[in-house]
Amino acid sequence: MVGRFHSFVILAGMRTGSNLLEANLNALDGITSYGEVFNPGFVGKVKAEELFGITLAQRDKDPKLLLEKLQSETVGLSGFRLFQDHDPRVLDLVLADPGCAKIILTRNPVDSFVSLQIARATGQWKLADAKRLRTATAHFDEAEFAEYLAARQRFHQHMLSALQTSGQTGFVLD
Repeated sequence: MVGRFHSFVILAGMRTGSNLLEANLNALDGITSYGEVFNPGFVGKVKAEELFGITLAQRDKDPKLLLEKLQSETVGLSGFRLFQDHDPRVLDLVLADPGCAKIILTRNPVDSFVSLQIARATGQWKLADAKRLRTATAHFDEAEFAEYLAARQRFHQHMLSALQTSGQTGFVLD
């Protein structure tokens, strides 16, 4: 436990800079962020099907199991990234837990949307080596952007309402 927190969650969306934030947090002693632990397709990292002995199927059946393992098996402060398309049960669990610090990461929605379109067009979701940069022209679809923005706003409204109702404060980064 660090201060009054036993864990943290990065509440973000795709293309907001969450990989960069997570890498910087992981560079600090006593802090470990495990990635997108509740992504529907993997556990933590792309192609990973288990974490701390909890399989994808076990996690999907009962997400509390993995939340508990993250805390009990990590020396220091454990955390993960949670996006609006991840398991909604987990969002409600972490929002209800005052011992879990909430880092709310945002980015201009137009920038995020365009970045998402480019990532989809290039298949390049994370750039580890600038020499391997792929380029593409993104198509801006107004209707698709409106849906994207509405989903993002619902996620943030739910988050902020739950924090306000419970008397908690999120750590907001933009």
